[in-house]
Amino acid sequence: MTTTTDNRDRALGSTDERVEGDVVAELAQAATTPQPIGEPDENRFYAITTPLGGTTNVVDLDELREPLNPYPSRKRGIVTVRDADSFNAYLDRHSTVHTEVWADRERGQIVGVINGHAPKADGNPGHGDHRVTLALRKTPSWQAWEQLNGKMLGQAQFAEHIEDRQIDIVDPKPADMLEVVQTFKAAKKVDFESSQRLSSGEVVLEYRETVNAQAGKKGQLTIPERFTLGLQPYDGSAGYKVTARLRYRINDGHLLLGYALDRPEDVLEEAFNDVVDEVEGGITAPLFRGWPA
Repeated sequence: MTTTTDNRDRALGSTDERVEGDVVAELAQAATTPQPIGEPDENRFYAITTPLGGTTNVVDLDELREPLNPYPSRKRGIVTVRDADSFNAYLDRHSTVHTEVWADRERGQIVGVINGHAPKADGNPGHGDHRVTLALRKTPSWQAWEQLNGKMLGQAQFAEHIEDRQIDIVDPKPADMLEVVQTFKAAKKVDFESSQRLSSGEVVLEYRETVNAQAGKKGQLTIPERFTLGLQPYDGSAGYKVTARLRYRINDGHLLLGYALDRPEDVLEEAFNDVVDEVEGGITAPLFRGWPA
C-alpha cells in the first residue's frame, strides 16, 4: 500500500538526493509568487508576500522597467544654479502651468517647483519633485569683512587686513588708507597715551616713542573715523556701499583697532530682494515669499 508519506517523499525527493535547505527554498519561492493587483489588463502592480511574518510588498513594474526605457516616464530631479540668469533660463526651458517659484530670505534661496500643483480647484496636482534652486553664495570679499566685523585686532593684524582688502575700499582713497596702515606698522615701539576726535571726522591718536625702555618724543597718528566699502554680497549680485566705523582702544599703552559694519543685515536683505526682483521680472510663473512643501 502506498502511504501519504511515501507520496510526499516521492514529490520532494529523499534526503539522500536533496539538501533540506533546497526544499525549504522551493517552498518559500512558491509561497511568494507575485499576485496581480488592480484590473487584469493593467499588469502593473503586483503583491509579494514574505513567507515568514506575512509581510506584503507591492511592486510597480513600471518603476522596474523605467531604467530600461529609452526615456523616463516624466521629468524629475533637483538642479542647483548660482545666479538669476541661470535660474530663469532653466525655468524657461522646463516650466509648465504647474510651475511656481518660492523665495526665502533666511535660507538665501529661490526655488522653482516645475511640476507643482496646477492652479484652481479643478487643476491637476503635481509630484513636486522636479525643481531648480538658486542657492546664493556670499562672495569672498563679503566674508572677509564679515569675519572680522566687531573684533579688536592688534596693529599688525589690522594693517594686514587693510592691505589684503584695499581693493574693497572706496572712501577714503585706498592709497590714503595704505598710508595709515604703513604708519601703524612703523609705530610698533610706541606707547599710545590719548585720543581726540576732530570735527573733520578723523581721530588723532597721541603716542610717545620708547627707546631703550625710556620714554622719548611724542607723536600723533591721524586716522579716519569712518571708511566706505564697495562690496558684492552674493555671487552674481550687484555691488553695494557699506559704511564701516573705525573702533580703537588704548590698553596700557597698546593700541587695538577694529571696525563695525553699519547694519550689514540690511545690505544682505536688499541684495536678496534685488535678486528676487530680477528673477520675477524674467519669469511668467507666480512667485511666493516662503518655502515650498
